Amino acid sequence: MNEMIEKLGFVLLGALITGIGYLIKRKIESKPELEILDKHQKVLDIHKKMSEQGLDISGLNQFASMLTEKSSAVQSHVLDLNTKSVSHMQTSSIEHITQTEMNQMASDSYNRSLVKMNEVYAQLMSKLDSDRTEAYGSAQVKWNEYIEAHARSVADMYKGGSIYPLIYYSELETLVFERTARLQSELDELVSQGN
Repeated sequence: MNEMIEKLGFVLLGALITGIGYLIKRKIESKPELEILDKHQKVLDIHKKMSEQGLDISGLNQFASMLTEKSSAVQSHVLDLNTKSVSHMQTSSIEHITQTEMNQMASDSYNRSLVKMNEVYAQLMSKLDSDRTEAYGSAQVKWNEYIEAHARSVADMYKGGSIYPLIYYSELETLVFERTARLQSELDELVSQGN
């Protein structure tokens, strides 16, 4: 009798293990189906939100294209500004130059880039309505604070050294080139729209 109960116990244990194994297998197999359903639901939600906002795939493609063109325009302006700065530095360079002279050249180059940026900024501001001029004005003030702090943090590695002004003004000039390029791109866009 004990032997029979023991055999029955093993059969029941085997059936229980088989059942648990089957349930685990089903759980694992259904996971990809749930993931697929979840992805479909997300796509449907995105489509619904796009429809509510009057957007379609072609509109998104146009927007992506516009951003790519704008980025290319900014890069083109930065390259142009850098080329002009380097060519000016090359015509000014001499065979033997002191650190003080290099520092002065960097300062002069930065000041020329700042004049160019301010010209583009003024042209842009003249094309904007009052709300946008206020927003751009506020952004420009914050940007000026940022570049000062950033240039100082970069140059601080050389604090007390004779190269500090060169690093400081070079960093400022790089940031001014980037800002000028962005402002020029905005101005170009407004001009192309007839503003």
